[in-house]
Amino acid sequence: MDTIPGLTKLQPRKRELLLESELNRQVFRVELEQIRLHVERLKRGYGWAQGAWKWAAPLAGILLASKVKRDSTAATKGSFVVNVLGAAWNVWSSMRKRKREAASEP
Repeated sequence: MDTIPGLTKLQPRKRELLLESELNRQVFRVELEQIRLHVERLKRGYGWAQGAWKWAAPLAGILLASKVKRDSTAATKGSFVVNVLGAAWNVWSSMRKRKREAASEP
């Protein structure tokens, strides 16, 4: 006996909607994971740029040092090169530290 008229006719539709909702959730999860995978690939794709900066920064320092005025003393040129190389070392160290921290995160 039906307590509410037409309720038994709605039960199959309710089950269909619940199944469809669960399928939609699973599809959403799969698509979200695909987006995460693409983002990770993009991050790894730009990893070569970090390696390039490790070599480009000291090279740029040497090139800048060679542009120092010709009449300046050797000590001035040397201190300039040391400062540039020190800055490049700091940049390289910070990138290495960030890379290690990112690798240790779950």
